[in-house]
Amino acid sequence: MRVIPRPRISSKELDQAIEKANLSSSDYELIEYIRYKGIFSQPSLVKELRIKSKPPILSRLCEISRKIGEHIPNHFEEIRKWSELISENGVRWDGDLICSTARNIEGDPLTPEAGTVAFEILVVHKEFFTGLS
Repeated sequence: MRVIPRPRISSKELDQAIEKANLSSSDYELIEYIRYKGIFSQPSLVKELRIKSKPPILSRLCEISRKIGEHIPNHFEEIRKWSELISENGVRWDGDLICSTARNIEGDPLTPEAGTVAFEILVVHKEFFTGLS
């Protein structure tokens, strides 16, 4: 497995961008919850946050990431390029700004497509995790 380093910014810079993004209360709650939880799937968030499954959480996460990305444009563009590079199909996912698909010890993605789990498992990037503070 080829490792491509992820572009990084500090949690302080991300926090400032989140503040400037003027997110709705439900979008802000979603971001703060996944940053606290650290690891999640679409079904787990629907159940734990008691929210509707439509629109899909992962689509909402992309929209939120774009709003945040407007306030850190250089970093967001770097993340988008990185996302494309690490994708098996060369597709970028804007949610990679905050979290990415988890991998098992062999380096396989935890996704239904990889045959490793029933639902895609996502993990918040280490510097954005708030669950231990």
